[in-house]
Amino acid sequence: MHTLTGVGTVPRRPRLLWRLQTSAIREGYAERRKVPPNMVWRGLGWTGQPARVGDRVYFGSPGSHIYCVEGDTGRIIWEQAAGHCVKGSVTVDGDRLFHGSRDNHLYCRDLETGAVVWKTRIGNDMDSSPAVVGERIYVGGEDGYLYCFERGTGKVIWRTAAPGSVESSPAVVNGRVYAGASRGDEYCLSADDGHVIWKFHTGADTDSSAVYVDGRLYFGCESGAFFCLNAETGGLLWKVKAQKGIWATPAVVEGRVYIGSADGYMRCLSAQDGSLMWKRHYPARIWSSAAVLDGCVLFGVRNGKLECLRAQDGAPLWTFNDNFDIIATPCVAGGQIVIGSQNGWVYCIGDGEGPVHRGWFTMHAGQGAATTPAASNPSSGVVAHPGR
Repeated sequence: MHTLTGVGTVPRRPRLLWRLQTSAIREGYAERRKVPPNMVWRGLGWTGQPARVGDRVYFGSPGSHIYCVEGDTGRIIWEQAAGHCVKGSVTVDGDRLFHGSRDNHLYCRDLETGAVVWKTRIGNDMDSSPAVVGERIYVGGEDGYLYCFERGTGKVIWRTAAPGSVESSPAVVNGRVYAGASRGDEYCLSADDGHVIWKFHTGADTDSSAVYVDGRLYFGCESGAFFCLNAETGGLLWKVKAQKGIWATPAVVEGRVYIGSADGYMRCLSAQDGSLMWKRHYPARIWSSAAVLDGCVLFGVRNGKLECLRAQDGAPLWTFNDNFDIIATPCVAGGQIVIGSQNGWVYCIGDGEGPVHRGWFTMHAGQGAATTPAASNPSSGVVAHPGR
């Protein structure tokens, strides 16, 4: 359902605990996927979010490897090849790890060793992150289908056409599967057999993964439109419009929606009616999905910053300076933050004693809370609908 954005506490006196450099690969001329042949894939990509289980952290890299590392030190426990780029998030379920790859496969791995248990080929890339529910796996493919696989074998149970490609990650709740597709539709399918219950036309590529909270769906699309739908019927309840596209998945926490967009704004909206609570602007696009917990909002910006804001009013607390390009989503657990950049580095941030390293971090002390609150901007662009 994409509603858990982190657990535990957020560092208030941040320190860089460790960093790890991933492998890298070059796009080359053979791919023919509209990517420059000199493109270097490395680090963590969109929408990659590491997964922490106990004292271990698991993540995939566009550099074509899957990693398991010690959470406190970054020491590599195992590293396995993945055939090609892994841009989405890994999913850990029991003693198994699941992920898609740009080699057109869904993988199931042994969690202890990283060995491949099975892999199943689809017709194209898989940026979507698998949702595991019981003995089934739900995931989207860039071949224009939503899939349901057997967890134990990788056998396809059903697939349903979603024209274009499906890069969003499915939300599975109450026997339904929700996901968006590139030709401008949000789908609601039966989790049992994949038949279409309803679809809603967004009008643009819908990479943002839907979040389900209290009978409502929240998601955006590349036109900059952000929607709240009735999850039962697909009826539109309200929408707002950013100046540029939305790739991020929203965080919906305590009646508020936190969403970044390519116009450089992180916005906080009312989950009830979409009215603007606050917004803060940055000089670069925001593709990273926010983690909201412990009174903080954490997200990457494409100028290489990891920002930590106060959730209540958007006041800046601190900034981590990678200075390259952060489009991945932070993993926050155990008082630590793991985040990757497209420069090939994965970082772990925690609390520490002594002076803050000014090269890595800029402290703001919560100053500057005037981030265009709704009170000074009553015309917030909300279009309300009765909801069907």
